[in-house]
Amino acid sequence: MNEIPQNWGLRSPSLTLYAFHLRNSIKTVPEASWLWEELVDLGNALQIRELQNIRQELLCYDGDRYFPEEANLCGYEHFTLLKNQKPSLRFQVPPQPGGLKLQGVLCPFRLHDTYAIDLTLYSQETLTLPELSSLNPQNLLLEEIQADLGQTLLLFGSPLETREENDKALADALVAQLVPEKYSIDFVGTGRLLSNPIFEYESRLTNRTDKLHIIVGLKYHNMNQIYKNSADEILLYLLWFRHKILYVDRKSRGCVKFAQELDGNVEQYKQDFHQIANTPNRLLHLKNLQKKLQLIELNYTDYIKDLEDHQNTLEINEENYQTKLTNLEKLPDSQFNFCQDFLQLIRKRFKRQIQADQKYLATGCARLQRLKATVLDSIALEPVESEPGLGRNPYETERQSAPGLYFQNDSVKGGMTGIPPEIYSRLSEALLDCDQFDDAQRLRNFFKAHAPLRPWRHRWKASSPPELVEDAIGFLNDKFRDDTDDTKENALVILVGLLAQQIDPADSRHRTLTELAQELHTVLSSGSSAIPLGQRATPNSKPKLSIVPNQTDNTLPESLPAVRFGQEANPQGESIFFLAADEKLLTCARSVARVSVPRIIDGRMEQVPTGTGWLVTPELALTCWHVIEARGRWDAPISEVDLQEQIANSLLIFKNVLPGQGVEYKIEKLEYYNADLDYALLRLQDRTARPLQQWGFLRLEEDEPVTVQT
Repeated sequence: MNEIPQNWGLRSPSLTLYAFHLRNSIKTVPEASWLWEELVDLGNALQIRELQNIRQELLCYDGDRYFPEEANLCGYEHFTLLKNQKPSLRFQVPPQPGGLKLQGVLCPFRLHDTYAIDLTLYSQETLTLPELSSLNPQNLLLEEIQADLGQTLLLFGSPLETREENDKALADALVAQLVPEKYSIDFVGTGRLLSNPIFEYESRLTNRTDKLHIIVGLKYHNMNQIYKNSADEILLYLLWFRHKILYVDRKSRGCVKFAQELDGNVEQYKQDFHQIANTPNRLLHLKNLQKKLQLIELNYTDYIKDLEDHQNTLEINEENYQTKLTNLEKLPDSQFNFCQDFLQLIRKRFKRQIQADQKYLATGCARLQRLKATVLDSIALEPVESEPGLGRNPYETERQSAPGLYFQNDSVKGGMTGIPPEIYSRLSEALLDCDQFDDAQRLRNFFKAHAPLRPWRHRWKASSPPELVEDAIGFLNDKFRDDTDDTKENALVILVGLLAQQIDPADSRHRTLTELAQELHTVLSSGSSAIPLGQRATPNSKPKLSIVPNQTDNTLPESLPAVRFGQEANPQGESIFFLAADEKLLTCARSVARVSVPRIIDGRMEQVPTGTGWLVTPELALTCWHVIEARGRWDAPISEVDLQEQIANSLLIFKNVLPGQGVEYKIEKLEYYNADLDYALLRLQDRTARPLQQWGFLRLEEDEPVTVQT
């Protein structure tokens, strides 16, 4: 490479930051407004009044309040976000060291599901190589702006020297002046735009916050203004699609990473299953293992669905990238070799990688299903265990037989706060559903953005979402806010409450997190102890304390009532039951089925609640409408699409002799329902080998009035 003199540089240089930040997926993401808040921080750092007050200029703000409904005002999905449809916001940068004068222009956009900015700092003077670093003052363009999807720096200007054989060396020197060495920038490829050479660079670092994309354009020939305007617009879209593709690739790799961790858990649970066979209280341990496998299955299903979504997004953006690149290369004397290379990278690596990942996840899911089925069969064959022996401390007996059900550590034993396992399980699942736990950086940003959580913002390090959730619960459950008003709020309660506030009240997650915050507030108050499984604390009741005695004998503690025994088996002289009554009950029970309905919201299955139904004719079954609807009182009404999807995947299961057994029938159609009277009439699909008529049916009392009670 030729040595470039330090007195070389550019005439009228400009540095443009293209940044792309995710606004929404199905709904607005909690971090959607961060790009605009980061612009305010940049304005504060550089004392640029227009950026400091950017909220007042944007459609997506009402005063200082973020207003994501701005799209309703426009009616189309690509528009400037400046009020009064202004195309740009111009400003002066306060004088830099050496008296250098810079000007700036900001163009904020909404591109479908993405917020984007075109932020340019430029000078009308001639800048030597050392002076060019002032276009990125204090490296703030990179430090303050951290867009979710990614960003690109575009440097453009006319070289002082016109020796084109030195173009590559000059471009290398320009990049070295603009970007600190920590980014480890590598040269990628070359191209031409309207007869002028361009060069592409990229950092080889894998950390998203340090990942950087740079384009250098050297202007030797004047450009037709119409062509230049067209190139600017196409380039904005081309870079948008590029960063979306890279974002999807990162997310898909994350799915596989997390699935690999689930696979490790499955292998461990497989070993646990073999050990359970030789331990007492097998049924209790088997059921505990079944619950763990069900949670893994939910997460595994989510990762498989996410991977399918990523594949579709990748294919759509690849097609869009190809279209824009074709349009860009139609401009006179324009060729983008490095963009063609990126297309090949999509096809040869990204798409093939997702296909390989899908096969990997399918294999892991099948392995999980086999273990789950084996555990379920073992539970069905296991005899019901007897109650703990009389005269023993019931808490101690249960704790010894199933230690995995209690989330107690040494601090809990010492009298500090504990979380009941039932609440812990729901809390873990709810936090995994929060986008803030996708990665450590996002969680740190959330803590940084909320003053009550800021003292713990540096705690979180790179790890998987399940690990982040476990770390957050374990670390924050005994931390309290040190307020001047001495409220001493628990940090975990604050976190769950703030997460609930980020979610639309119509979203079921909002209600779940709000209820959990209330329960945790009760449980984590000073002096509480761990609550055994099944004793759920409510906001209006004090939690029951489980007593862990220090004594090692089997006597009951004084606070528990003594067990009293009657002196005869039938002290009240009650009548004996006759077998005929039981046989009649058993005959009726044959017509009763367990109704399994997948709860589907916006096409996504969340859980599979169950209810009860019974045959009223050999083809028709009656059940409650709320069982088929599968919605809570705070949920939005079910859509017709989700209803039909739930019906198509629901089952009625007869002959429930043991858990996991029975004869299944699908629903042919929802014959009729009445939400006010809360009933639904279902027509079932018959089975030739197991006809429905074998179960009999329960006759309806024709003269009985139809009410909610009857």
